[in-house]
Amino acid sequence: MKGGFLKLVVLIIGLNVFYTYIGLYFLPQSKSLPPKTYNIKEGITQDELLKVGEEILYGKGQCMVCHPNAPEAGMRAPAVAGIGGVLLARAKDMDVNPDEYMIQSLVDPNTFIPEGYQGIMPPSQKLLTDGELIAVAAFLQSNGGSVTISFPESLPILEKFKGKGDAEAAVKEEIMKRVHDGLGREIKEFYEKKNEDNWHKRFLSKTELAKEGGK
Repeated sequence: MKGGFLKLVVLIIGLNVFYTYIGLYFLPQSKSLPPKTYNIKEGITQDELLKVGEEILYGKGQCMVCHPNAPEAGMRAPAVAGIGGVLLARAKDMDVNPDEYMIQSLVDPNTFIPEGYQGIMPPSQKLLTDGELIAVAAFLQSNGGSVTISFPESLPILEKFKGKGDAEAAVKEEIMKRVHDGLGREIKEFYEKKNEDNWHKRFLSKTELAKEGGK
């Protein structure tokens, strides 16, 4: 009886060693790598910039998680196809510089939320470098519009709006923390109702909320 049990233990250990060996040396291993950083330098051609922007849009940028390539029923965010022309038309209707509209839409996305959609897009500067942001903006322009964004010429526009997007994202995060802590669900509802550019200056105070509530 003891001899049979000992043989069973040896067999089990042997099988574990065998399959471990097979797994380590004969099966492909999954490796987690950090996202690629694109080294965008002064002197990059417009065609190169557009190619980088396309790669980021469909890869590192994770844009296609919400944005479909072509319009489809029930989409959560605008489609990529033709978006350059759509944003150009909106910028003209609002009398806004098209390059500023495009770049601000990436780094401060709650400023321009198309009708029928919700503000679910996070500021892109949390994931992408300045050069990568310019590349994505240029590529989006190329989808149905005229490409006027370039590197490094468009960097001043990026700097103009990037800080604002960071500030609003930080305050929205604080509001959501309070919501999850059970301290301010009405703050979230009030923000969503108002959806104004300067919400981050006013919405952290319950006193302020009560003051604004009747407006």
